[in-house]
Amino acid sequence: MKYFLLPASLFLLACGIFLFAAGGKEEAQLAFHHAIYNETGRWIMSMVTTWGEGALFAIVIIAFVFDLRWKMVFPLLTGAGLSAVLVAIFKKIVFSPSPRPLAVLDTAQLLISDSTGIPLQFAFPSGHTTTAFVLFTMLALFTTRKVIQIALAFCAIMVGLSRVYLMAHWFTDIMAGAVLGMAIAWLSVWLWRGY
Repeated sequence: MKYFLLPASLFLLACGIFLFAAGGKEEAQLAFHHAIYNETGRWIMSMVTTWGEGALFAIVIIAFVFDLRWKMVFPLLTGAGLSAVLVAIFKKIVFSPSPRPLAVLDTAQLLISDSTGIPLQFAFPSGHTTTAFVLFTMLALFTTRKVIQIALAFCAIMVGLSRVYLMAHWFTDIMAGAVLGMAIAWLSVWLWRGY
């Protein structure tokens, strides 16, 4: 598991340093956006961001059901449920309305050509990032192969970065989503440890 945790921890550390060096979340968002945004990247990141949606989670669960890997199915179902419930509570009750970047930043400063469909509120924490970190952390917990753990960490990190890239979330949102997702994954596996 350390081969997942090391890149994930370095990602969180790098985000924190970047936020501090940039001078705040708005400045960090604009610096990141202006440094790497382009339409090809938008297309790629639009695909990557779907890894943080429920469809991939469902496909993985169904694959494990057909393979009769119940020791993996029950923790995954628990993680999916906890993730959905906790993210909804945090977004809609605890941290509501938490504006997203497009609600705060001056659109004249942005390179994004089409912001249609990007929500303007309920940013904290990032649900896509939470879901991705739940799924990929749990898969990393189910394997001892170093390369697989590193690849899973890369996938989770890319989902988080895709949310910032697409101007759907702040760095603080994805950092919280990553920590929440890893915590949910550990808890879900721990709850089913004796099964």
